[in-house]
Formats: sequence, structure tokens, C-alpha cells
Amino acid sequence: MSQPRKHKADGDTWIVRLGERAEREGFRTVLFFCETTNQRPYRVVEVPEERIGGSDDLQALDDAAIAELFDASRSLGYPQGYD
Repeated sequence: MSQPRKHKADGDTWIVRLGERAEREGFRTVLFFCETTNQRPYRVVEVPEERIGGSDDLQALDDAAIAELFDASRSLGYPQGYD
């Protein structure tokens, strides 16, 4: 099993995980869980499956792409589309 993907943002370290398929067909969710404090809600963004269809696709993204997804994400499970 590979190491979890991590991202530093807003002064914290976030664990990045691929979620289940989104409510919209053809999309997946990417989740960000704050590792440094439990006071932060998780963040979520929807991504087209052709961009991220599985965990290997998520691991292959560079840091700039992960930062872009984080910036597009929303707190507490209110996803914003990333089309």
C-alpha cells in the first residue's frame, strides 16, 4: 500500500484521498482531511473521472495540481464541481 498523499495549505498538513463516485455521473470526489488538528472540517471537491479515475491517478498528480484541487474544494462536504 502506498503512503497517503499529503498537502500543506493554510498552515496545516492535509491527507488527500480519493472518495467514492460523486452524485453526478462521471465524477469522483477528492477529500482533504486535516492531519495537524481535529478543529478543521474536511474539504471535498468533485473531479471528472477522466482526470482522476483511481488512486494511481491521484498519486500521479503534481503538487501544483493538488494545490489547485485544494483551492477548489469546499469545507464540510459541500462539493464544488471542477470541470
